[in-house]
Amino acid sequence: MRGIDDLDHYELLEVSRTATTAEIERAYRLSQQTYGEGSLALYSVFESNDAASIRERLDEACRILSDPELRVAYDDVQPAGEESMVSASLTEGRAEVSRPHDSFAETAIESFDEAEEYDAFEDDTGGDFDGLRLRRTRLFRGYEIDDISDVTKVSCAHLRNIEDENFVDLPADVYVRGFVTAYAATIGLDPKSVVPSYMARVNEARSGDQRGRFLGRR
Repeated sequence: MRGIDDLDHYELLEVSRTATTAEIERAYRLSQQTYGEGSLALYSVFESNDAASIRERLDEACRILSDPELRVAYDDVQPAGEESMVSASLTEGRAEVSRPHDSFAETAIESFDEAEEYDAFEDDTGGDFDGLRLRRTRLFRGYEIDDISDVTKVSCAHLRNIEDENFVDLPADVYVRGFVTAYAATIGLDPKSVVPSYMARVNEARSGDQRGRFLGRR
C-alpha cells in the first residue's frame, strides 16, 4: 500500500501534471477541507502529528506547483512515472457527475429496491464489505451521497467510485483508506470492520493491474 511519503506533489493534490495554476489552487483548497483539523477523512486513520505533517506537505506542494519557476525545477528532478495513479480525469472527477437516470422516479425506485434487498442481507456488523454492500447499507439507512459528502468533505465523485469500485479513478491508497473510513463512520458503521476488507479489494485489484502491465511489456 502506498503511503504519504511515496506520493509526489501532483499525487498529493490529486491533479495531473498538466494542471493549470487555477486547478492546483482549487485542488489545494479542497484538500484543506478534506484533511483539515476535525475532518472525518482523518478519523482513526492518522495521529494528530501525522495529520499535521500531511497538511505541511500539502502546503509545500501548492507553494511549489503554483510557482512557475519552482514547478519547472521540481519537474526536472521529479519526472513523471510510467503510469501515475493521478490523471486529468481525477481533476475533472472532483466535480459532481450526474448519474444517467431517465427520471427522478426511476432513481427513487432503484434506491427503494436496493434498500429492500439489503433488508435480507447478513448483519451489517460482520463479514466482508465491498462497494455494493456499502451502497446498500447507505440506502437502507437513508443517506444520500450528498449527505455523506457534506459531512466528510469528500467529493461525490470519489464516494461513487468507492461504491462502484472504480479503483482506477480513485487516488492513492492512503487517501482511499481515509475516504472509506469517513464514509463508514458517517453512515454508522464501524470503520475497523469495514476498512480492512475494502482495502484488501483495492490492493488486490491494483496489484492485478500492475502484474498485467508488467506481463504486457515482456
